[in-house]
Amino acid sequence: MRAWVCREYRDPYELRMESLPIPTPGPGQVLIEVAAAGLAFGETLVLKGQYQVTPPLPYVPSSELSGIVRAVGQGVTRFKPGEEVIAFSIAINGGAMAEWTLMPEDYVFLKPSPIDFIQAAALPINYWTAFNALTRRGQVQAGETMVVFGATGGIGVAGIQIAKAIGARVIAVGGDDDKLRALPDLGADVLINHRTQDVRETIKTATGGLGADVFLDPVGGDLFDAAMRAIAPGGRILVVGATSGRYGQPRAGVMLVKMISVIGVEARLAIETTKGQGLADFHEMLRWFEEGRLVPHVGDVLPFEEALEGFETLVDRKHLGKSVLCVNPALVA
Repeated sequence: MRAWVCREYRDPYELRMESLPIPTPGPGQVLIEVAAAGLAFGETLVLKGQYQVTPPLPYVPSSELSGIVRAVGQGVTRFKPGEEVIAFSIAINGGAMAEWTLMPEDYVFLKPSPIDFIQAAALPINYWTAFNALTRRGQVQAGETMVVFGATGGIGVAGIQIAKAIGARVIAVGGDDDKLRALPDLGADVLINHRTQDVRETIKTATGGLGADVFLDPVGGDLFDAAMRAIAPGGRILVVGATSGRYGQPRAGVMLVKMISVIGVEARLAIETTKGQGLADFHEMLRWFEEGRLVPHVGDVLPFEEALEGFETLVDRKHLGKSVLCVNPALVA
């Protein structure tokens, strides 16, 4: 089988297409023929050796995929060959950027029937991160005002859609006017270009001087600082990442006086450490897709051979929403 393989973590990173044997499922494992794999900005940090976790080498990138079960190992009872599934490599062991891969049974899920394989590959990281942030960690309520930083990225777009499905008012903050203009169709009510507008003052104006109730922040840096100044009393800042290269610094005095919370969100840990609760929440998210409350938005769809170009698009922030690799066109068709 073909697979993208990293054999050394370094900056700049290096990935090569290699030929590897098709793996055999062991106890508790599911062998999946991969249809599509999601691309995430965090993978570029893994490849550079700059992520919080360093997977063992050699490393096949991407932790999210859709495909078809082809075989199961001893003890697997929830799946059988031929079923259409999505899978999520919770332990950051990767494996999705290959034509075949093994996944633990616990982290394989039936694909919601209304969505296709390309859409399904967008769910496990971006949509699950945003869903966990908003529904579990942030407890976003209908009628609240939520600000989404990095609004044109994968987590940002997912956050907009989920917030709107909950019934929140959404302020979308990004750095590209052309991409921002696409967001009202996904649920954004107010658009802010942080390169040309004062984020704090524009949020204050849009909220009648009250500030926003919730911030979804995958960016950090100056935008996190703006959130600390534009948040309503009792508000929540949901820290998802720091694509700016700098994590925000919470100000204890502001947290005290305004009674605000800064909440970390690590969606993998939400499943790995809480088990029952995390898995139940993940299945609840899948139910939203099954019922049509959410429809995955996919920006770029790239051929398997163009994985490197896909990662560069993420690094250069040229994408709108989730980027997905079409690993097996015959399955996707």
